[in-house]
Formats: sequence, C-alpha cells, structure tokens
Amino acid sequence: MQVGSYEDVLADPQVDAIYNPLPNHLHVPMTIAALEAGKPVICEKPVALSVTELDELAAVAARTGLYVYDGYMVRYHPQWDWLRGLDLGARTHVAATFTYPPQPDGNVRNVAAWGGGPVWDIGGYTLLAGMMLLDGTPEVIGAITQPEAHLDVERSGSALVAFDKGQVLTMSVSSGATLCQSVLLTGTDGWARLDTPFNPAPETTAHWAHARDGTAALLGTGTQVRFGPCDQYALMVEDFAAAVADGRKTDLSESRDLVRVLSEWLGE
Repeated sequence: MQVGSYEDVLADPQVDAIYNPLPNHLHVPMTIAALEAGKPVICEKPVALSVTELDELAAVAARTGLYVYDGYMVRYHPQWDWLRGLDLGARTHVAATFTYPPQPDGNVRNVAAWGGGPVWDIGGYTLLAGMMLLDGTPEVIGAITQPEAHLDVERSGSALVAFDKGQVLTMSVSSGATLCQSVLLTGTDGWARLDTPFNPAPETTAHWAHARDGTAALLGTGTQVRFGPCDQYALMVEDFAAAVADGRKTDLSESRDLVRVLSEWLGE
C-alpha cells in the first residue's frame, strides 16, 4: 500500500492498528494522533521521554478507550519465564549489560533532541530486566553517564537501582563498545545468566548453577539450557491483537517506572 503521509495512514479505514517506530521524540505525539484517529497502537520503546508526556498519553488512551502497548518484545520470550521459575533461593542482585558500536553520524540515536543516546535507546531493556526479576518499585541510588566527544548525547552510562528487600540492579549501556548483551541473576543459592537476553537468535541459550552442585559448578560455566525457535516480535503482535479484540484496557504503570528511572539516570 502506497500512501502520501502519516495522516493518510491514520485516516485510512482499511488500517486497523498502528505500529509507531518513529524517532523517540515522535512516539507520544504520533501515538496520540493515532488514538484520536481511532487506531490502537504498538509504540516502540521508550513510549515517552518524560513522565509528563506519558501521563498525557495515558489520559488520551483512557478517554478514547483504545489500547496502547509499549513495544518491549522481550517480555514474550520464554527464557524470562524459565529464569523467573528457577529455584536460586532469595534473589539478591541483577547485573544487566547492553552495548553496541558507534552509529554513523546523522543516525537518529545520535541526536539528543530526538531522544537519542544509549540510555533512552537501550537502557529500558536493562531496567526492565530488573523489574521482571526483582520485587517492588525501582529507585535510583546512583547513576553516571559519559558524554560522546563529538555529539550531544551520552556515549555510555551505568546506574545502581534499589528494589524491595535489599535487592539491587546494576545496569550499564553504551553506544561506543562492542556488541554485548547479558543478564545475570544472583540468589542466595545459585545464579543464572541469559546469554542473549534482548535480541536473541531464533534459538538461544542460558546457563545456571546451584549451590547443591558444589563450588566447582558455581565458579564454572554452569549448566547450559537451550531454548527452541521463538519469534518474540510475533508473540508480542499476537498478544496485542488479542488485547485489542478483547477490549483490554491500556496499562502504562510499568512504563511510568521505566520512563521515570531513565529520566533520573540522565539527570532530567
């Protein structure tokens, strides 16, 4: 289908729903425009660049009664259910890392006014890892960023986030390092690691070890677990379609914590 503008898409009666993958600063205005046009929306992460923006979006979703989902497809991969179901004793700590090499000049990820920089681009994944595995509301204890020398965005950042019961998330992101992803969950009785937590291949792996298996297991590579073919994007879209069909109400409460913590990480 060929169209002349975004407005043409929103006005087309043959379009049932919208996927909004535009640069970050256009997520809220274009998602609101879609809702006002009567279209439910999957919006790429981050769904908003401030809590104020998010509240504006949530109000329009509530008024129109249309469904909005912030597009964190990782929620749908079965490796997270496996990780949550492991007996590692009391969960104490999550360490989440996501880095990638520098992007070409002019890339939307390199423009601060467009919500660029690795914290907004991929920091939500590392934060969501902690939110999916630990208890309570995340609170920033400390955070740092390092500027990119020739751009107006950060090159890297790290943050320490507290949860309930003394649980802690440490997370690091960078757009100036090699491609790397990892999530390590530590408990009182063992540990488990997702080898490619955010953008896994169709088949991916994890490793884990339990104290009952002894010191050698805990300090070694652990037991490998393989996950069969999975398309987490397709699972997200299928659930979105079911939500729309069932009249599910928009719930952006988790998104609010994500946006709030990322904003605090950047000192905004």
